[in-house]
Amino acid sequence: MSNTETELKYLLSRKDFHCLYHHLQPNNNISLIRQVNYYFASPDSPLTRSPINIRIRFLGEKSELTCKIPIVNQTTDVLQNSYEYNRQFSRKEALHTIKDGLSDKAQTEFFPEMLRNHSLQPTDLICYGHLRTARFHFPVKDGFSPVLLDVNAYLGTFDYELEWELDLLQNKLQSKQLQQANTFLKELFQKLNISPAGGLKPKRVRFLERLFSLRSIR
Repeated sequence: MSNTETELKYLLSRKDFHCLYHHLQPNNNISLIRQVNYYFASPDSPLTRSPINIRIRFLGEKSELTCKIPIVNQTTDVLQNSYEYNRQFSRKEALHTIKDGLSDKAQTEFFPEMLRNHSLQPTDLICYGHLRTARFHFPVKDGFSPVLLDVNAYLGTFDYELEWELDLLQNKLQSKQLQQANTFLKELFQKLNISPAGGLKPKRVRFLERLFSLRSIR
């Protein structure tokens, strides 16, 4: 079964990240989660925009294979809507897939509903590497999930990001809640004199762009 995911996303400078962190910290019981994402793409054209974004995530003892399909007409420069399909993996299965790749046969076995619903033809994929995230959770508004502040480390660099997942697509109050979330963030950025460093660019895209930029230098 799939679920729908709606996220507001902003890239932040290191300075603005720390400013926002210290503003939110005093009034919250912060939780920190560390996770590692391994990204998959075509061996022939990894930078080509794919209709499916595929990763394996290690979170504590948990391993999960996730496929995300962006809902193009419901995505903006800061808002991402996606269909999401997940499959729990044992650590052994996850490590095997990272090492040997994700075949079209395996995708057909794991996600038949996804391929059928979206008329997709799977192709063999390989793992290009990983990105580590330290994720801080900040409850900020009643009735909403926590705001997430991420510090991401990959390929010799760091970047900083705000994510806010909203349960909107199945909610009759969708437009009202989205407006409330947008207003909250805009007022917070204005109060703290924060200018986001960039809008929506998924972690997988940033990782692959960095990887091939480094390869072109060598």
